[in-house]
Amino acid sequence: MNSTHHAPAANAPTAASILLVEDNAIVAFDMQQRLQKLGYQVQGIITSGEEAIAAVSRQAPSLILMDIFLDGGIDGIEAAKAILENTQIPIIYLTGHDDEETLNRAKITETFGYIIKPAESRDLHVAIEIALYKHAAAQALQKSEQQYRLLFDSMLNGFALHEVVTDDKGKPRDLLFLDVNPAFASFFDLPAKNIVGRSLRQLSEKVEPYWIDILAKTALTRESIRFDNFAGFVDKHFSVVAFSPQPRQVAAIFEDTTRRKDAEKHLQHRTFHDALTNLPNRALCLDRIQQAMERSQVRDNYLFAVVQIDIDRFKDVNDSLGHLIGDQLLQSVGHILLDTVSAVDTVARLGDDEFVVLLEELPSKKTGTATIKRIKSALNRTLDIERHPIHISACFGALFGPNECTSPENFLQGANIALRHAQEQGLDQLRFYAPEMQDKAIKKLDTETRLRNAISENEFFLALQPIFSITQDATLSGFEALLRWNPKHRGWVPPSEFIPIAEQTGLILPIGQWVLEQSCKVLHSWAEKYPENTFSVSVNLSARQFSDPNLVHNLFNCIRHNRINPSQLKLEITESDVMTNPEATIQKLRMMKELGLAILVDDFGTGYSSMSYLQRFPIDTLKIDRSFVTQLDKHANRVIVRTIINLAHSLGLSVVAEGIETEAQCLTLQEMGCEYAQGFHFSKPILLDEIDDFISRHLKK
Repeated sequence: MNSTHHAPAANAPTAASILLVEDNAIVAFDMQQRLQKLGYQVQGIITSGEEAIAAVSRQAPSLILMDIFLDGGIDGIEAAKAILENTQIPIIYLTGHDDEETLNRAKITETFGYIIKPAESRDLHVAIEIALYKHAAAQALQKSEQQYRLLFDSMLNGFALHEVVTDDKGKPRDLLFLDVNPAFASFFDLPAKNIVGRSLRQLSEKVEPYWIDILAKTALTRESIRFDNFAGFVDKHFSVVAFSPQPRQVAAIFEDTTRRKDAEKHLQHRTFHDALTNLPNRALCLDRIQQAMERSQVRDNYLFAVVQIDIDRFKDVNDSLGHLIGDQLLQSVGHILLDTVSAVDTVARLGDDEFVVLLEELPSKKTGTATIKRIKSALNRTLDIERHPIHISACFGALFGPNECTSPENFLQGANIALRHAQEQGLDQLRFYAPEMQDKAIKKLDTETRLRNAISENEFFLALQPIFSITQDATLSGFEALLRWNPKHRGWVPPSEFIPIAEQTGLILPIGQWVLEQSCKVLHSWAEKYPENTFSVSVNLSARQFSDPNLVHNLFNCIRHNRINPSQLKLEITESDVMTNPEATIQKLRMMKELGLAILVDDFGTGYSSMSYLQRFPIDTLKIDRSFVTQLDKHANRVIVRTIINLAHSLGLSVVAEGIETEAQCLTLQEMGCEYAQGFHFSKPILLDEIDDFISRHLKK
């Protein structure tokens, strides 16, 4: 052997052990010597196939050099077969024969080589190294495949490898499963082995063509794709990544996004629907209106209507029966509206007791108007909720589209403006939007904005209208405090214009408190200026003020702070306010009387007063409304006024008549026994900075 045969030995794996199976002793000895020189460890020399099998079972070598023709019951090929059934040891055949039959027998054992004896050391070394390398590579590949299969089987996402099945014309008609993992098989509630080899249509007759078309396209074009879609045949939503590893094949990873999609749908539903009634909310309502606007732009004569609805006196239901009953009432209203409109219409709840109905596909405004009136009539009914009979009605504001409105918000705004006009007319009213309503709404908003700053800007003034005792000669008895407003850069605003706005917005509370405090200051100054006279000041209390739980406390503080005689401060409340909640009114009036205040019922005769309650009210005076006084020349009005005066006297109450404009009216009231009077016949309201001059002139007389 020359040195070139020894060089590879330095790089050969010294740990490699070789089992030599050779029945020729001379050949075996020579082979052992050469193997050792090449750096291999010879584990042993075996002379028969049976011994080879036994030796391997005792200790597995790195490689076996197997002679094909051996003495004994089995030859090398049979021995190799037996060994390879239980191990993966690489085997190289040694033989002096290269006939076709021997080669064919050797090939079927899938060994790693075939060396013709006698072999050169270099050929022997190369064959062994190649066999060891191929075996190591096969082992690594097998391990990698095992790891891949483990990963494949444990994937949470479904994986499927398909082959496209086409028809006679080459058009995809099905997908054949070549391999699937357990996660994918679980979509069909089957083991993976029951899916492989079958087609998608064989697994389900309900497969949507979409799935076959899109996956087959990926296989045929070899272009990867990512998409989301619902698979009705397994009732799941998937996010899919698909690619083509081989021509006509498509591999796809299926992520089950059903729960996420359901959660998104639920969240979307909650985002765009009212939690109480399950009706569309404001956001979805605006979207539906936007769609109606878009349809009206592309379709001729497309007519729709936006109707805003507010339940009458809903707050009374909440206050008297509780919010649980109120919620059930709102749910009932939602059901009534849904039952009344058509399938193409939308019923939405904006909040509280406000609903919106979007009517679409209207043939004409006349038909739309009739539909709106039908809805209004459907809501005018008595509902039985938790054994409480509740009569409901509602005010409606509506406008038809298309019109000059450029956004869904404009439509809601227009319907709301019409609704507010309807509510101003009373209960169970309907109004259609008109452009002048918008101007009025803007003016109202401007007034409200100015009102909010009126007190801090010192724009309010107190005017006092004299009240005279007319039992004999007209004698100054007191004054009624009246509010006047003079905004900067505008001029005087009539009370009829700003008082209702103050009532609606709640600004009447701070404004009313300002009037009360100014009136108390006036009484305090009069106590010093006119100590011998006990002029009174009557202050009007609005409905909101009277229902304010802090009213009595505020009155007490105002009296104490200004150190006035409480009997000189008179409070006027309207007949309708008194009768809204009689029992609560009695309690509040008694507390006021305990403070020493006098109580007047204003506008008496314009409302309805139960005689049983009127007797129990701790009041001092009835005030006859000007509508009766200004028309005293009519017999009916004279009868009414005389009746009010007689009623008051029978209850021990005094009477004030307001709105007296003529001497004849004054004389008539005087003859009827009316004690007090006020009106332009005596004096117009006088601003506070001029009141001292008026009192001085009167005292001189």
